[in-house]
Order: sequence, then structure tokens, then C-alpha cells
Amino acid sequence: MFTLLLGGICWISSCSDINCPINNGVWANYIVQGDTLRDTLTISAIRENKSDTVLLNKQVNTTKFSLPMSYSADSDKLRFAFKSKAGVTTVDTVTVSKTSKSHFESVDCPPAFFHTLTAVKAKGTRVSKIEISNPNVDYDGTKEHILITFTNP
Repeated sequence: MFTLLLGGICWISSCSDINCPINNGVWANYIVQGDTLRDTLTISAIRENKSDTVLLNKQVNTTKFSLPMSYSADSDKLRFAFKSKAGVTTVDTVTVSKTSKSHFESVDCPPAFFHTLTAVKAKGTRVSKIEISNPNVDYDGTKEHILITFTNP
């Protein structure tokens, strides 16, 4: 009887060991084309009726960076603030349009959303070119989603 009870407990505990992708975030990867960005870059999410949220703080000499994406919005608006060595700040706005799809792992796992990028555009003077390279944003952190080129003054 004891062996049967012990075997049942082991079987139940083994079934509840779910491999949830807790450390795997859904992030869009940006790859800098051309020269490395020489100025200090801070990127904030512009949120309507809420304060902005800093996503990337004071990055220098960057060739690539990753940013999280919102779950519910059809587009993410980002403020790219460039600060030169002389202390001059320039701000561009980048809008990433997307569709979001819920991704189900298990009832024991937190919700996740995968995204399909549909358009990307920039307003301002420092982002000279921005385009989608791979529209599918999921757990795969090796994908190059957005190619971006900066104008260095």
C-alpha cells in the first residue's frame, strides 16, 4: 500500500513540472545598419494617458538592441532621444504597427503574445531609414526584426 501511495505521489508531482518559458520574453530585435550610433540613445515607450516608460537607457556605441512589445495595442510608439557629446538632444518618433496573437503553452504558464510586424515608420531627423527584416516576433531571440539606420551629425 505504501509503495502504491508513494508511486502515485511521484506520478502526480512529475505531471505538474511544466517547462514554462518564464525567462523567454517576446522582444523585437533592432539591428543598426551602417556606422555605429555614436551618440547616447535613450528609448521610451509613449503611452497614452500614462507616463512614458524608459525601455533602453543611455546606450552608447550600439549596433543592436532589443525592445519589448505591448500586448494589446495595434502599434507601439517609441521616443528615440539622442544626446550628442556636446549635450545637444534630438528626438525622433518611431511607430511599429503589428498584429498580436495569444500564445498558449499551458494553463500553468503565464500568458504570452506573439506579434507580426505590419509596418514601421519614423518621424524626425536622426532615423534615416527603418524597415522590417523579419516580421515574426516570438521567443526566438536570434531573429533580426527591424533594420535601422541613423544619421550621425
